[in-house]
Amino acid sequence: MRDDVVFSDGVPATIDDVIFNIYVLCDPTYDGSSTIYAMPIEGMEDYRSGMESLFSLLAAAGRDNEDFTYWDADTQVAFWADVDQAGEAFAQEIVDYCKGAGYNEAEDSVAACAANWGFELAEDATAADFFANMVEAYGGDLAALSDTETAGSSLYDLMNDYAAYSVGVSTGNGAANIAGVVRTGDYTMTVHMTEFDATAIYNMAFTVAPLHYYGDESLYDYDNNSFGFVKGDLSIVKDKTTLPVGCGAYVFDNYDKGVVTLKANPYYFEGEPVTKVILMQEAVDSDYVPGTVTGTFDISTPTINSDTVAAIKDANSNDELVGDTLTTYLIDYRGYGYLGINADLVNINGEPGSEASKALRKGFMTLLSVYRDTVINSYYGDRAAVIQYPISNTSWAAPKPADEGYKAAYSVDVDGNPIYTSAMSDEEKYAAAREAAIGYFKAAGFTWDETAGKFTDATDTYEVMIPGQGQQDHPAYGVAVAASEVLADLGITLQVNDVGTSVWNNALEGNTAMMWAAAWQSTVDPDMTQVYHSDNAHGNGTNSNHYSVDDPALDELIEAGKRSADTEYRKSVYKEAMEIIMDWGCELPLYQRKNCYVTSSVRIDNDTMPKDMTPYWVWYAEINTLAVQ
Repeated sequence: MRDDVVFSDGVPATIDDVIFNIYVLCDPTYDGSSTIYAMPIEGMEDYRSGMESLFSLLAAAGRDNEDFTYWDADTQVAFWADVDQAGEAFAQEIVDYCKGAGYNEAEDSVAACAANWGFELAEDATAADFFANMVEAYGGDLAALSDTETAGSSLYDLMNDYAAYSVGVSTGNGAANIAGVVRTGDYTMTVHMTEFDATAIYNMAFTVAPLHYYGDESLYDYDNNSFGFVKGDLSIVKDKTTLPVGCGAYVFDNYDKGVVTLKANPYYFEGEPVTKVILMQEAVDSDYVPGTVTGTFDISTPTINSDTVAAIKDANSNDELVGDTLTTYLIDYRGYGYLGINADLVNINGEPGSEASKALRKGFMTLLSVYRDTVINSYYGDRAAVIQYPISNTSWAAPKPADEGYKAAYSVDVDGNPIYTSAMSDEEKYAAAREAAIGYFKAAGFTWDETAGKFTDATDTYEVMIPGQGQQDHPAYGVAVAASEVLADLGITLQVNDVGTSVWNNALEGNTAMMWAAAWQSTVDPDMTQVYHSDNAHGNGTNSNHYSVDDPALDELIEAGKRSADTEYRKSVYKEAMEIIMDWGCELPLYQRKNCYVTSSVRIDNDTMPKDMTPYWVWYAEINTLAVQ
């Protein structure tokens, strides 16, 4: 690391600060978002073994536990009393959210609100009953319940004394240090992995917080395996959460009424920022452009659609996106939009991986895919493009039209023949997709009545959830509606439900969404483990494989891609993996859109905005040199 970096309080940063952070993020009781501990670092498993948080142990043991090896009866009683009061408040927050967001009326019962959250309760149920029902649904897994069902606060936030239960309890023998983390000097260290992992270099990117502020310097003795805090007790770190200290361009000053005030850091390693104070304000998307015009904001990031474009052009006297009032920057979004299908919920005879089940899903995808061009162009104009593979076009691993074997998504029939020709009109493509879909549904086992011109035994109702907030304002909405109308004509019911984000998110995280629209934000490396590996399907692992694709061949390709540093090899492996995903009929790539940054042409010196922005180098990447006029 550089030897001239200074924290915002003037204290120099050294490699010991880095090591302190690694041990915090890898502590057995760490409950934040970092996953450094999951990397194949030598000695990591040994260090984390033999200790669990008291919270985890108490929750797993249950209310009726009679084994008091690691705690006494009073602690257990106090814990569950705290969980119950927090759980009631947690459930009540969901009820209040449903009413406040308009999903329920003010006078609606807890049961009515719970129904909109995906839980069935007796009509006279209380918030406490609601929480108990959630606990039962999650098999007592309080952490998963809290992460998935939250309407704002976590269960931990609402507990009176969560800190007392977040400490570590020794349940066996663990190593005193992480063998692969080795200090080699005041500004150097090495991290040894047990195997090659292409994503490791990116996963090691984390904010370095100062040991002298977040830890206890008297407890830091690298040679004697003491790293600035007591292993299993991160309370000293958590106590400083609301008063952060770092070494970035700006220093946190205060938060008041939805506004964060940041002040320039005079010790910043690239020099004190030009603009001395920055205010970051909470707002809704619809206020961004008018707020930038009137001076409420100097920089905003509205969603780019036809309405946004019209509002920006209307504000400028030249009727352009860059003018005397507003300056617009359009940068490729680091991700893409898609439609997904859960194979566990949309299949034939309960066999998600069968050829009949794949044919069923590909029947839906074939019809959905043909309407993408028309709808996406209507919604975004030239600010988005339809994509054909489940990967962001900003990634080096994305297949290109010139690549061998490149083809449009769901563009072949059940026999593998091309559905479309370049000479077809839109109407001819719609008709061809309809015929191809019929072929897939026949292969799925549905009975086709030639005389009636429809399937006679497709009795299930399928549902696709679109998070358009009940306003039909979503690029996938038109695609789903167009396909549903054709499906209805074929005797198949696809119900398009335009719902709020919370309802959609809870269905997705609870693995109850049959079909849904969403968008991924891609990571720097195109590793597919989190989204498609079977370890994360069916509610297991990170529960992020919502498609429930469970395919050993796909798993092997994903793992092979991570084990290589050869980008050309990895690109070919990931293309093969994407073809398996598409063969399952579980994902339809929709669009690659643009991100929109709007600045005030009057108040911002746009010459100080970053030049040649990319999805990885955005407007605030050079915030220290950004100037106002």
